[in-house]
Order: sequence, then structure tokens, then C-alpha cells
Amino acid sequence: MSITSENSQNIANDKSFANELNIRILQHNCARSMQIMHACMKFAKIRANIVILQESWMKDENITILHSSFICIKSNIQKTWVKVLIFIMKNTREFICTSRSDIVNSKDMQVIMIVNDKISDEILLLNIYNEKAQNAEKKQSYMIEQKLVKIRLNNNQKVIIAEDFNAHHSWWNAKIANFIRTKALVNWVRMHDCNLINTLNINTYHSYFKRLSSVIDLAFASRSVQNYIKNWHVNEDANTEFNHEVILFTIVTEKVKLIENSLNASYNLQKVDWKRFDMHLQKTKNEMIIKMRRTINLKTKVIYLIECIKSAVKLFVFKQQICTKSKLWWNDELIKMWKALSSRKRSWKRCRTDDAWTKIMQMQNSYHNAIKLIKNQF
Repeated sequence: MSITSENSQNIANDKSFANELNIRILQHNCARSMQIMHACMKFAKIRANIVILQESWMKDENITILHSSFICIKSNIQKTWVKVLIFIMKNTREFICTSRSDIVNSKDMQVIMIVNDKISDEILLLNIYNEKAQNAEKKQSYMIEQKLVKIRLNNNQKVIIAEDFNAHHSWWNAKIANFIRTKALVNWVRMHDCNLINTLNINTYHSYFKRLSSVIDLAFASRSVQNYIKNWHVNEDANTEFNHEVILFTIVTEKVKLIENSLNASYNLQKVDWKRFDMHLQKTKNEMIIKMRRTINLKTKVIYLIECIKSAVKLFVFKQQICTKSKLWWNDELIKMWKALSSRKRSWKRCRTDDAWTKIMQMQNSYHNAIKLIKNQF
């Protein structure tokens, strides 16, 4: 399924997740516009019960718009423009939201706690606008570097972080080669065992003046809560007349049995030696059959099969190591070309002839053309 058709399928599934048991979240950047905020809240009235806003419109003394169906939660900051707001649907009985200003109390970042009796333990929801500002040493730095890196959560804490990061990385946009403002962010989400909620390569921002599109509105979730999150998508029916897309996703709380998504493990399937993987299973097949004949309990047999497959996975399938310089499109063929080019350059240093240099330039052009081709196909 293509990315476009997958996003269309998510939009089509929007109604199937819109029941009273689920927590439906809307995310949008409002460009400091009251009209955009009103348009966003009008759309959210029938589509969401939590609304996360960045660059919200504020009047003097932090007065913002009112809505008959929502309650506004904002940071307790005086005499400064609060740029992030969260609106909670009134009279919701399925969950309770509480501001957690004890964790952070900032104009660019806020935290709320979501409690639902269908999900064990509370969920922390972080709303951030990653703007550049002066820090305590009067140096210019971004909000992630100033505030987010200082937040340390428990290992088992369920957390969702959603914001306008204004950061560029191939983790969420495969066309990105030069990573911008990602080091602190990637380090933090890795430290807290978070995975990306966004669908890869779905643009969330369009600069119509410059005719550019990018992925800068992001959401991450810790592994302990990620299986509850479904149906992330850009809703093209929501017209707020701004460059940022309206994003929706759902925290499923209805009483259905959820299984772990195998994609959450972030396995590097391109690096798997499938022949050795198959040979290992063939060698252990007889042992599996003997042990399965000793029990008549079907559940026990299934559990044993799962454990055998897991042991093979641990031996031959490695997890992706996402870091600030990860390139998801990188493959073995590029590694071979890169090694050959490096070897040729070392040889040229010894002889430094024109013919050797010509061969280096030819290999270098082939290498860069191969990178462009693979990135376009990714």
C-alpha cells in the first residue's frame, strides 16, 4: 500500500475510531491567528476531545478564545505570550486531564496527565513549540535544548510528545540528507524509549509561497503506550487556511485485545541473513516437534513456537539504531560502493596520477547517483 493510499485509508477509518470510549487528539499550529483557532475548534468539536495547539492566539494578559464545548488548559505564566494551549472536551467521563506544571511551566511547553480506567497508569502528554530564544546564559537556543532535555521521566512512564519541532531528519522524512535541530530531540526520545507516531514521508507543512513541503509537526510515544495509538493521519477535510496540516490520532481505550505491532521493534530487515535464519529454524525443527508432541495444550504449543522464533530473531535480526545521523534508505550496495571509493582514494594518495583521479571522479559520480536513485525510491 502506498503512503498516499494509506493516509486515505486512515481518513476513511476516522469514524470507526470515533466512539465515546476512545481518546481522539487533534494537533495543529495556528500561526497566532484567532480565525485559524476558531476554524480548528469548530472542526475539532465533532472529531476530537483533546486539542493540542502551537502558536496559539493570545490577547493581553494571556486571554484566548472561548469555546462552548471545550475547557482551555494553559501554563501559569504572567506577562508573557503563552504559545502552547491544550483544550479538553467538557463533560468527558471516559478520562480525566490534569495540568502538570510541576514537571514544566513554560510559555513554549506544557504537560498534562491523562487518566483512564481502561489503561493502566497515567499518560503524560507533552505539547511543545520548538522556538529559538535566549537561555539562562543569554545565548540563543531552541526550546528542546533549553527545557526538554532537562525532563527525566521514569522508565515505565507512558508518554506522548506532540509538537511543531521544526526539525528535519530522515527518520520521518526520507528525503532529508542534512539533519537540522535533531540531536537533542533524537537523544531524548531514544532515552525514553519512544517511537515515531507519524506515517513516514507524510508532509505536515506546505509553504505555498516557496512551493516547498516538509515534515515538521511530529508526535512520538513511549513503547508502553504506542500499541494504544491508532489512526495517525493528516485530515485534508479540515480547512483552517494555513500552511500547517490538521493532524489527528486516537488513543484506543475500548475493551479490545491489543497485540504488539511487530513494526514497533524497529528491526533492520534489510540486514537480515534470511538463509541462516531459515537454516537455524530447520535445525531446531525436530526438537520443536518432539517438545510439541509432549503436550496436548494448544496454548502451550503456540507459546513454544513463539519462543523458538524469538530466539532465531535475536540471533540473526538486529534492531535499527536510530541516531541523529541515521539514514533509513542506506543499504549494502551503497556500503560496497563507499568502500570501493574510499579504497580508490587511498590508492590515489600513493600515486597521484591524472588517470587515477579520473577514475575516482567517475566512481564518486556513480556513488552519488546511486544515493539519489535509492532516496527517490524509498
